[in-house]
Amino acid sequence: MVQYCRAVDRCFTGSAPMLEELCEAYGENLVVTWLSSLIYDLNEFVGQRQQTPQQSDALAWMLLDEAKQYKLTEVMFFFYRYKQGLQGEFYGGVNSGKVLNDLKKFKEVQGEILHRCYERERIAREEAERANRKKTAITRDEYMYIITWEAYYGDEDALDALEAAYEAERARDEIGM
Repeated sequence: MVQYCRAVDRCFTGSAPMLEELCEAYGENLVVTWLSSLIYDLNEFVGQRQQTPQQSDALAWMLLDEAKQYKLTEVMFFFYRYKQGLQGEFYGGVNSGKVLNDLKKFKEVQGEILHRCYERERIAREEAERANRKKTAITRDEYMYIITWEAYYGDEDALDALEAAYEAERARDEIGM
Protein backbone atom coordinates (compact mmCIF):
# COMPACT_ATOMS: atom_id res chain seq x y z
CA MET A 1 0.00 0.00 0.00
CA VAL A 2 2.76 2.43 0.92
CA GLN A 3 4.55 2.14 -2.43
CA TYR A 4 1.38 3.03 -4.34
CA CYS A 5 0.24 5.77 -1.98
CA ARG A 6 3.50 7.67 -2.07
CA ALA A 7 2.73 8.64 -5.67
CA VAL A 8 -0.40 10.58 -4.72
CA ASP A 9 -1.12 11.91 -8.21
CA ARG A 10 -0.88 8.42 -9.66
CA CYS A 11 -3.39 7.12 -7.09
CA PHE A 12 -6.00 9.46 -8.52
CA THR A 13 -5.07 9.77 -12.21
CA GLY A 14 -3.50 6.38 -12.87
CA SER A 15 -5.10 3.45 -14.62
CA ALA A 16 -6.15 1.46 -11.55
CA PRO A 17 -9.62 -0.07 -11.88
CA MET A 18 -12.61 1.21 -9.94
CA LEU A 19 -14.13 -1.03 -7.28
CA GLU A 20 -17.23 -1.34 -9.44
CA GLU A 21 -15.13 -2.74 -12.29
CA LEU A 22 -13.48 -5.20 -9.92
CA CYS A 23 -16.90 -6.33 -8.71
CA GLU A 24 -18.01 -6.97 -12.29
CA ALA A 25 -14.81 -8.83 -13.16
CA TYR A 26 -14.23 -10.85 -9.98
CA GLY A 27 -17.42 -10.60 -7.96
CA GLU A 28 -18.35 -8.53 -4.93
CA ASN A 29 -17.19 -11.18 -2.44
CA LEU A 30 -13.57 -10.80 -3.55
CA VAL A 31 -13.71 -7.02 -3.24
CA VAL A 32 -15.36 -7.29 0.19
CA THR A 33 -12.61 -9.70 1.28
CA TRP A 34 -9.99 -7.18 0.15
CA LEU A 35 -11.76 -4.33 1.98
CA SER A 36 -12.02 -6.53 5.10
CA SER A 37 -8.27 -7.08 4.97
CA LEU A 38 -7.74 -3.30 4.83
CA ILE A 39 -10.04 -2.87 7.83
CA TYR A 40 -8.21 -5.65 9.70
CA ASP A 41 -4.87 -4.00 8.85
CA LEU A 42 -6.18 -0.66 10.13
CA ASN A 43 -7.35 -2.33 13.34
CA GLU A 44 -3.90 -3.84 13.79
CA PHE A 45 -2.29 -0.47 13.14
CA VAL A 46 -4.51 1.28 15.66
CA GLY A 47 -3.58 -1.39 18.19
CA GLN A 48 -6.81 -1.11 20.14
CA ARG A 49 -9.99 -3.11 20.53
CA GLN A 50 -10.48 -5.41 17.55
CA GLN A 51 -13.65 -5.68 15.54
CA THR A 52 -15.11 -9.12 15.13
CA PRO A 53 -14.84 -10.65 11.65
CA GLN A 54 -18.59 -10.11 11.28
CA GLN A 55 -18.20 -6.39 12.09
CA SER A 56 -15.32 -6.05 9.64
CA ASP A 57 -17.29 -7.81 6.92
CA ALA A 58 -20.36 -5.66 7.56
CA LEU A 59 -18.23 -2.52 7.37
CA ALA A 60 -16.58 -3.83 4.18
CA TRP A 61 -20.00 -4.33 2.54
CA MET A 62 -21.07 -0.82 3.55
CA LEU A 63 -17.77 0.61 2.29
CA LEU A 64 -18.27 -1.17 -1.01
CA ASP A 65 -21.73 0.36 -1.36
CA GLU A 66 -20.31 3.85 -0.69
CA ALA A 67 -17.02 3.53 -2.58
CA LYS A 68 -17.79 1.70 -5.85
CA GLN A 69 -16.90 4.86 -7.82
CA TYR A 70 -13.42 5.01 -6.23
CA LYS A 71 -10.36 3.50 -7.81
CA LEU A 72 -8.58 0.71 -6.01
CA THR A 73 -5.63 3.03 -5.35
CA GLU A 74 -7.92 5.78 -4.02
CA VAL A 75 -9.34 3.38 -1.42
CA MET A 76 -5.82 2.39 -0.45
CA PHE A 77 -4.94 6.09 -0.15
CA PHE A 78 -7.99 6.61 2.10
CA PHE A 79 -6.73 3.93 4.50
CA TYR A 80 -3.15 5.21 4.17
CA ARG A 81 -4.35 8.65 5.28
CA TYR A 82 -5.85 7.05 8.39
CA LYS A 83 -2.48 5.54 9.22
CA GLN A 84 -0.87 8.95 8.73
CA GLY A 85 -3.45 10.53 11.04
CA LEU A 86 -4.71 12.80 8.24
CA GLN A 87 -8.12 11.23 7.70
CA GLY A 88 -9.21 11.04 11.30
CA GLU A 89 -8.48 9.40 14.62
CA PHE A 90 -9.93 6.44 16.43
CA TYR A 91 -10.58 6.26 20.13
CA GLY A 92 -10.64 2.68 21.35
CA GLY A 93 -10.66 1.06 17.91
CA VAL A 94 -12.05 1.34 14.45
CA ASN A 95 -15.57 2.75 14.46
CA SER A 96 -17.70 1.76 11.46
CA GLY A 97 -19.80 4.92 11.51
CA LYS A 98 -16.70 7.10 11.64
CA VAL A 99 -15.06 5.27 8.73
CA LEU A 100 -18.18 5.70 6.56
CA ASN A 101 -18.50 9.36 7.52
CA ASP A 102 -14.81 9.98 6.83
CA LEU A 103 -15.17 8.28 3.44
CA LYS A 104 -17.75 10.92 2.53
CA LYS A 105 -15.32 13.65 3.69
CA PHE A 106 -12.61 11.99 1.60
CA LYS A 107 -14.52 13.06 -1.52
CA GLU A 108 -13.32 16.63 -0.81
CA VAL A 109 -9.72 15.45 -0.56
CA GLN A 110 -10.17 13.57 -3.82
CA GLY A 111 -11.55 16.69 -5.51
CA GLU A 112 -8.67 18.86 -4.28
CA ILE A 113 -6.05 16.38 -5.44
CA LEU A 114 -7.70 15.87 -8.84
CA HIS A 115 -8.00 19.63 -9.31
CA ARG A 116 -4.32 20.07 -8.48
CA CYS A 117 -3.34 17.25 -10.88
CA TYR A 118 -5.43 18.57 -13.75
CA GLU A 119 -4.21 22.13 -13.15
CA ARG A 120 -0.57 20.97 -13.29
CA GLU A 121 -1.36 19.01 -16.44
CA ARG A 122 -3.04 22.06 -18.05
CA ILE A 123 -0.09 24.32 -17.21
CA ALA A 124 2.40 21.78 -18.58
CA ARG A 125 0.35 21.41 -21.77
CA GLU A 126 0.18 25.21 -22.22
CA GLU A 127 3.94 25.54 -21.68
CA ALA A 128 4.60 22.80 -24.23
CA GLU A 129 2.32 24.52 -26.74
CA ARG A 130 4.03 27.85 -26.09
CA ALA A 131 7.46 26.27 -26.59
CA ASN A 132 6.28 24.59 -29.78
CA ARG A 133 4.88 27.88 -31.11
CA LYS A 134 8.17 29.57 -30.27
CA LYS A 135 10.07 26.97 -32.30
CA THR A 136 7.91 27.46 -35.37
CA ALA A 137 7.26 31.20 -35.07
CA ILE A 138 8.86 33.71 -37.39
CA THR A 139 10.28 37.02 -36.28
CA ARG A 140 8.55 40.31 -36.98
CA ASP A 141 11.23 41.21 -39.49
CA GLU A 142 10.72 37.91 -41.33
CA TYR A 143 6.97 38.52 -41.39
CA MET A 144 7.41 42.03 -42.74
CA TYR A 145 9.78 40.76 -45.42
CA ILE A 146 7.31 38.06 -46.53
CA ILE A 147 4.24 40.32 -46.68
CA THR A 148 6.24 43.06 -48.42
CA TRP A 149 7.17 40.67 -51.23
CA GLU A 150 3.67 39.23 -51.39
CA ALA A 151 2.20 42.75 -51.58
CA TYR A 152 4.76 43.66 -54.27
CA TYR A 153 3.56 40.75 -56.38
CA GLY A 154 -0.09 41.81 -56.08
CA ASP A 155 -1.48 39.91 -53.09
CA GLU A 156 -4.29 42.18 -51.79
CA ASP A 157 -4.41 40.48 -48.36
CA ALA A 158 -0.67 40.97 -47.96
CA LEU A 159 -1.04 44.61 -48.96
CA ASP A 160 -3.75 45.08 -46.29
CA ALA A 161 -1.57 43.32 -43.71
CA LEU A 162 1.39 45.49 -44.64
CA GLU A 163 -0.64 48.68 -44.29
CA ALA A 164 -1.98 47.51 -40.90
CA ALA A 165 1.55 46.69 -39.72
CA TYR A 166 2.82 50.15 -40.71
CA GLU A 167 -0.17 51.82 -39.00
CA ALA A 168 0.52 49.83 -35.84
CA GLU A 169 4.20 50.79 -36.02
CA ARG A 170 3.32 54.48 -36.39
CA ALA A 171 0.86 54.27 -33.44
CA ARG A 172 3.54 52.64 -31.25
CA ASP A 173 6.01 55.38 -32.18
CA GLU A 174 3.47 58.08 -31.28
CA ILE A 175 2.85 56.73 -27.80
CA GLY A 176 6.52 55.94 -27.25
CA MET A 177 6.52 52.15 -27.11
